[in-house]
Amino acid sequence: MNKISLTKQLFFASMISLLFLNCSPQLGFQFQGNYKAADETINQEENFVQFVSPYKEAMEEKMGTVIGISDKALTKEGRENLLGNFVTDIQKEYAEKKFGLTIDISIINNGGMRNELPIGQISLGNLYELSPFDNYLVILELQSSDVIKLAEFMTERKNMSVSGMRILGQDNQLKEFSVNGKPVETGKTYLLAINDYLANGGDNMDFLIGLPLKENSNILLRDMLIEMIQGKTSEGKNLNAEIEGRQIYR
Repeated sequence: MNKISLTKQLFFASMISLLFLNCSPQLGFQFQGNYKAADETINQEENFVQFVSPYKEAMEEKMGTVIGISDKALTKEGRENLLGNFVTDIQKEYAEKKFGLTIDISIINNGGMRNELPIGQISLGNLYELSPFDNYLVILELQSSDVIKLAEFMTERKNMSVSGMRILGQDNQLKEFSVNGKPVETGKTYLLAINDYLANGGDNMDFLIGLPLKENSNILLRDMLIEMIQGKTSEGKNLNAEIEGRQIYR
């Protein structure tokens, strides 16, 4: 009897669930079940293959849909990287349009970007690989002391990407930084575009917990990226980014 690997069977099952979720309203529920140990391979039943096949084909077709063109490979190489600059710029631009606000800073954790974007055609599947988690866009209100903590954290950890801020660090210490080309002003409120995982203290960003929420959206970062890329494509614009000296560490 033919056999199919456990990995492949789980892959098919995940595609089916994705297809159903994309075709139905979001539902909040808890799933409970019992798991049984399985061998490395599972017997492949003909009925199972016949059941999965149309969903697999539909999902592959959907994930292969081209939504944009990139002028270069947007990678995560370097402390300041092309992909991070692209995503944080998109996040800043989207938040300003969506909420009618002036966003001062936009950040994302490099580890939250799970894949890179290739040169040439960008498919829907590329975006699901880049942002597989259900992280939501939120806007936080920061005071000058909070902005300083953020700049110091980024200098120490060197694992974030940013738009709207320039940082100069040396020996893991913050030396200089600015927000939109200006020094931080005491008494001014700054708006930060960020995902809910980080806003809730993820990746050791405990100093963000409890900061005032200006906007608490149900907008997935993945959906935001897809919408913005499709919009730029409709305007005849390709994806691009540059290394601009936003983060310099010595």
